[in-house]
Amino acid sequence: MNFDVRRFALLFALALLLFNARPGSFVSAQQKQPAKPDCPVTKVTCPDMVYINDKLEMTANVSGGDSNVTPTYNWSVSAGTIESGQGTSTISVSTKDLSDDQSITATVELGGYDRECGYGQTAASCTTSVMKKAEARKLDEYGKLLPKDENARLDQFTIELQMDPTSQGYIIAYGGRASRAGDAQKAADRSKEYLINKRGLDRDRIVTVAGGYREQPAIELWLVPSRAQLPKATPTVKK
Repeated sequence: MNFDVRRFALLFALALLLFNARPGSFVSAQQKQPAKPDCPVTKVTCPDMVYINDKLEMTANVSGGDSNVTPTYNWSVSAGTIESGQGTSTISVSTKDLSDDQSITATVELGGYDRECGYGQTAASCTTSVMKKAEARKLDEYGKLLPKDENARLDQFTIELQMDPTSQGYIIAYGGRASRAGDAQKAADRSKEYLINKRGLDRDRIVTVAGGYREQPAIELWLVPSRAQLPKATPTVKK
């Protein structure tokens, strides 16, 4: 009797196995899982640095995803003001009145895609540093001096240039009412040669300018950082 029960159980198990093996009767575990959403890849591009008061543009780049979706764009910024482009792929951000060495992080969130799509798929950010625009500085201005006194002023000018190796030195010389044509340029060149021959500065770092005429001869010494706007001569007498 026990033998018959065991045999029946084995035959039943075999029949059940054969039934499940029929075409169309097997459903894989993968088919039972819900389909994954078709998500895009989103990136935001922006410059590494922008000057204060200059406009900043940031752009969202979307690739892949459901081709039937027309995404919406919702932007937010950590500083500055979005002047235009909200709701589009590119925004323009005002940096007016921001402080030096501040940064702006813009974040975009896309609408229209499956909510299961995560960050980097329907959202992304980019950060830009905000810096004060470099400006030329007038370090000294003097009229006629004894050579030793002028050299002392040029020595101080040399120290300032050595403290900022990327800067240039501008020497703007003016002739006076009684000066002859070419006197201003000669005075500027004389100062330049002192800086090169006596103080060892690179010739390419020193620029001389004949600035026209003033009531009395004068020389201006300018420190011009990299990317700064060049100084302009300011003559007061037409001759």
